[in-house]
Amino acid sequence: MKLIAGLGNTGPKYKNNRHNLGFILVDSFVKSQGLSWRYGADFMCYWLKSNKFLVIKPTTYMNKSGASVKAVSGFYKIEIKNILVVHDDLDLDFGKIRLSFGGSGAGHKGVESVIESLGTPEFVRLRAGIGSPRLTRVEAGRSLPEATDGKPSDAEKYVLEDFTNEEQVKLAEIIQNCQEAIKSYLEFGIQATMNRFN
Repeated sequence: MKLIAGLGNTGPKYKNNRHNLGFILVDSFVKSQGLSWRYGADFMCYWLKSNKFLVIKPTTYMNKSGASVKAVSGFYKIEIKNILVVHDDLDLDFGKIRLSFGGSGAGHKGVESVIESLGTPEFVRLRAGIGSPRLTRVEAGRSLPEATDGKPSDAEKYVLEDFTNEEQVKLAEIIQNCQEAIKSYLEFGIQATMNRFN
């Protein structure tokens, strides 16, 4: 059994934010499989279960996502190495996707929460690039610091903005690629999928 966890923020005001790309991608995958969500209060997430996999969308804030991942994986006794976390990535150009295993959260609060909750970074990630605003190399993709005047940084503003019209046009291709990557991972595993999509 594998667990797919999409990361995002719940609520209509976040629905089309760049930071919600993880939700958008798993929503599209679920729809493509003819499945539908149900709410699990005990797991703090929307979830569904098939014969071979589970898919979840935590209903906590992004930086608490790990609680749902831990609760579901623990209840269904899913090995951590069989968890796939789907999320946006500032370090990748818009439209690029990468499958990876382990490593740091690179400043992504949702991924960092999953690492903290599971006690290890040894799980699979499907990273979907959202590009980044004009930042220094040090700031891009790292923890989103506040500016010295207490206002959000450019990176924080950027991830919480909606996709532009131009980006919206390209989303269909990104969604299709990610659906194929998820299906490949479920059927053939990480190495074959990395060879194909990275």
